[in-house]
Amino acid sequence: MNAVVVIVLALAGPMQESDPDPSVVAGRKALDHWRRYPWYDAASDGIRRVEIDSPKDPRPEISTPWLQKAAWILLAILLVGVAYYLVRAYLLRERSGDESAGQGDEAVQTRRRIEALNGPAALGDLLAAAERHYRDGRYREAIICLFGHELVELDKRQLIRLAKGKTNRQYLRELGPRRALQQLVGRTVIVFEDVFFGNRPIDRARFESCWMRLTEFDTLVRETVG
Repeated sequence: MNAVVVIVLALAGPMQESDPDPSVVAGRKALDHWRRYPWYDAASDGIRRVEIDSPKDPRPEISTPWLQKAAWILLAILLVGVAYYLVRAYLLRERSGDESAGQGDEAVQTRRRIEALNGPAALGDLLAAAERHYRDGRYREAIICLFGHELVELDKRQLIRLAKGKTNRQYLRELGPRRALQQLVGRTVIVFEDVFFGNRPIDRARFESCWMRLTEFDTLVRETVG
């Protein structure tokens, strides 16, 4: 019987393998064109990890530390320049403001002196006015202008303080520590008061007794201030 089985098997030929699942076959066929991609693993019929290199910058790499130093130096120069012009503009503005304030202060002082002078003399170049009246023989007007000039000069040098309502005796007391200057101005005060308040006449000689000491007055004022 065994011989019969062998013969039957021989006649039947080799045994055929069972056909695979059609869906698997279809999937493999679909993946056949993926085999050329690097991420497909044919051995495991799966996906494998692919190392991707970062693209290199096509521009050449330049290592120039001196350019950075030059940039910082240029920035520092620009900042110094800006600071210089800001400071210069500030100082010019301050100087202009000081000059304007000084001019304003001088105008205020001028008005104050006009109001404070004990006489009709208009504040201006009192010395020139006194000399003009002297040449013309108007000694009354000349002594008023001369005394006004002396008071203004003393006030400018802060030896006295011209103020409305103050008397000539108060001005002389302010000059107390400066005896020589006090006596010289005192002589002019006496002549001025006789003419202006007392309405007394004045001749050339009496006016010249004050006028001829004008140089001495200027010298004493400078020495006192210095």
